[in-house]
Amino acid sequence: MPKVNNNNSDLINEYLEKIKKEKSVSNGTLKTYKNIGESLPFSLLTSQPVLIKKLKDLYNNPNTLQLYLNMIILVRRFKDHDTDKLIKLRNSLKDDIINLRKKSLDELDDKLPSYDYIMNELNNSTKLRYILNYLILNHGFRNSSVNLKFVKLLPPVEDRDENYIMIKGKDVLLNINDYKTVSSHGTKEIKIKDDKFRNELKSLNLKNDDYLFPKRDKSKVTNTSTFNDKIINHTIDRLGQASLFKIVVKNTLKNKNFEKLEQLSKDRGTSMEVLLKSYNLFNGHDNNEKEKEKEKED
Repeated sequence: MPKVNNNNSDLINEYLEKIKKEKSVSNGTLKTYKNIGESLPFSLLTSQPVLIKKLKDLYNNPNTLQLYLNMIILVRRFKDHDTDKLIKLRNSLKDDIINLRKKSLDELDDKLPSYDYIMNELNNSTKLRYILNYLILNHGFRNSSVNLKFVKLLPPVEDRDENYIMIKGKDVLLNINDYKTVSSHGTKEIKIKDDKFRNELKSLNLKNDDYLFPKRDKSKVTNTSTFNDKIINHTIDRLGQASLFKIVVKNTLKNKNFEKLEQLSKDRGTSMEVLLKSYNLFNGHDNNEKEKEKEKED
């Protein structure tokens, strides 16, 4: 186990304080950056060639290497240190990452249940299980987005730093402020008109400021790993949100429902390009299929 370089700690904390004030990234991303920076056994500000050699010696997986490079590049820019060689290395990893992802998704695809099975399981679910899987299957929510606080009224805009859920008349409103891509997509506001969703939420008998997936003492779960473990236990067949979302998006593309695909992309907080690349959904499909379909409608 490499020895941690404690000199990185002050540097990371200084950078994190800056972006925390700007509210440019989610709380989960802040914790990830802190853990990455403080775990490295060498200075983030060492020369690029030395840094690259040390990173390659430590991390063989291109996904892991990219994750570390992302954070290091940001911190070095913050301190006006050069990043050109690091960026070049990061760009060179793209093909390897895509190929690894494709292989992983192809292997996963053979093991996943059908869309009809998943939707039948959803309809037979109740309470938290229904609420969670509904949000994943109908709105593409990641785990961080379902760390929800039940409120009767939303706090002032300037104080909204969590994810809120509330009942308003016959609808359920969600106000999502803490998720992976909040810096680029901003606050997500979603209105749900599903009667069963509203009834299952009401059946929980939540009080104001209660969390849907709290700790035993009713407080918020802030540890990402702990929260992910809690969530996966509530997903259908313990598949997890990523696998469930893959099933939905694949079915949506199969049915050429591009309007639904765009809605899923928006609600998840990701671009269509990233969504399609991440889930390998053009595998076996024409990349221009969406454009062709739109031409038919015009």
